[in-house]
Amino acid sequence: MRSMNTSLTTTSERLEANKAKLRVEVPEASLKPALDAAYRRWSNEIRVPGFRKGKVPRQLIDQRVGPEAIREEALRDALPDLYVSALESEELEAIAPPEIEVVSFESGVPIVFEATVDLRPEVVLPEYSGITVEAPSSELRDEDLKDQLDRLRDRFAELETIGRAARKGDFVVIDLKGYRGEELVEGVSAPDLLHEIGSGQGPPKLDDEVEGSKPGDIMKFTDTVGEGTGEPAGSGATSDGPQETMEVSFTVLVKEVKAKKLPELDDEFAANVGEFETLDELKDDLRQRLGEYQRQVAEQQVRNLVLERFVEAAELKAPERLVDDEVKHRMEHVEQDLASAGMTLEQYAEQTGSTELEVRSEVREQAAQSVKAELLLEEVVRRADIKVDDEDLGREIAYLSAQTNTEPGELTKELASSGRLRGLVADIMRRKALDYVVEQVNVVGLEPQTETIDDSAEDDESHEQQQEQGEN
Repeated sequence: MRSMNTSLTTTSERLEANKAKLRVEVPEASLKPALDAAYRRWSNEIRVPGFRKGKVPRQLIDQRVGPEAIREEALRDALPDLYVSALESEELEAIAPPEIEVVSFESGVPIVFEATVDLRPEVVLPEYSGITVEAPSSELRDEDLKDQLDRLRDRFAELETIGRAARKGDFVVIDLKGYRGEELVEGVSAPDLLHEIGSGQGPPKLDDEVEGSKPGDIMKFTDTVGEGTGEPAGSGATSDGPQETMEVSFTVLVKEVKAKKLPELDDEFAANVGEFETLDELKDDLRQRLGEYQRQVAEQQVRNLVLERFVEAAELKAPERLVDDEVKHRMEHVEQDLASAGMTLEQYAEQTGSTELEVRSEVREQAAQSVKAELLLEEVVRRADIKVDDEDLGREIAYLSAQTNTEPGELTKELASSGRLRGLVADIMRRKALDYVVEQVNVVGLEPQTETIDDSAEDDESHEQQQEQGEN
C-alpha cells in the first residue's frame, strides 16, 4: 500500500497478521523545524567568547559539535512525529513502540526510514447471549452473624491472670534476653514483653518453648533470627536484598500467664460496642451491614466470572509483544514483593513446591489473559461508544485523593504532569466497559441492590476491588 501527504510518502507491507513494515520517505526540508530547534539548544548550551548565550552562530556550533551530529540529533527528535504521521497515512494502529531503522540520511536527498510495527489485532466480540454466569449466594447465614459477634467479643475481651499452664491463644508476660557469646543483643531482647502464644512473633521457637509454661519457668534455646530484628529469618529484607541472619542464644523468664476473658453477649455489651440500647439492635445492625457487604462481594465475584467467561469465549490470540511487556511488568512486581519478604524467586518456588520455570509460566499465562481482557474491553468501549465524563473523572480523583490524603486539585496536576491521567481515564473506561458486559450477559441468581445505610468503608472497598480488576 502506498500513501502520500504534503510532507511524506509511505508504503506498508504486512509481515504477519498483526505486524507490518512501514517505509517512509521524507523531504529533507521537513527536517528544518527540528534542525532549527537543535541549533537553538546548542546555542544556549555552549560558551563561545564574544557571543552571548543563545546568540552563537551556526557556523561556530558546527565547528564545535559537528554538522552531522546536529542533523542526527534533529532526526532523533523528528522521528516520533514522522512515525505517527506515517501510521495515520497508512491507517494503521500500533500497540507497541516500533523498531525503527534509518535507511538513508544523506544531505541533499530525501530521508528514508523503515519501521516494524506491532498492530492491534482485529477483535471480534463474543455473543453476549451465549455467556451465562451463576452468581454466588449472598445470603447471610446464622454462622456469619455468630462469627462477627465472636470477633467483636474478642476485640473487647480483657486479659486476666490465670494459674494454669499456658496454652495456644493465651498471653505470657516474659523477660526475653538474646545473647551472642556473653553480649546482650539489642533488638532481640525485651523486658516485660506481652506475647501471644501462636502469633508467630519474635524468635521462631518462642511459641513452642513457652506453650505449657507457668510463672517462674525459665527456658533456654538457640534460634536463627533476622539480624537486628528478632523476627524469623526471611521475614524482612534490606535495601540490598534478602535479610542477613544470625544465631542467638535466648533466655526466657515467664512472669505471668494471662487468658482472654470474653464479655457476655447482652445489652451491656451492645452498649459498649456502639450506640445500641439492646443486643437485638446490635444484631440487626450487623445483619444489615454484613448483608450489604456480602452482596457487594457477590457482585464483585460476578464481575470476575463474567470477565473470565468473556475472555474464554473470544477467539483472540494475545499479541506476543504485549504479553512480553506485561510479563516483564508483573515479574518486576513479584521479585520486588519477594525481596521485601527477604526471599528470592528460587526460594519462593521451592517453598510452594514448584520451579522458577513453572512460576514464570503461570505469570505468562496470567499476563496473556490480562492482555486479551484489555483488548476485548477496549473493543467494547468502541462498539458501545462508552465515554468518561468530568463526573466520572472527578469521582475517581476524589476517591484517590482521599486514599492518598492529597488535595484533589494537586492530585489532578500531578497526574497530568506525570502523564498518568490518560491511564486513569483508560482504567475508568475499562471498568465501565465491564459494567456494560455484565448488563448484557445472562447472570443467574444475583439479588437486586437494595437501599441500605451509608457505609463509606464498604463503598471504598468495592471501589478498590473494581480498580484492581480494571488493572488486571
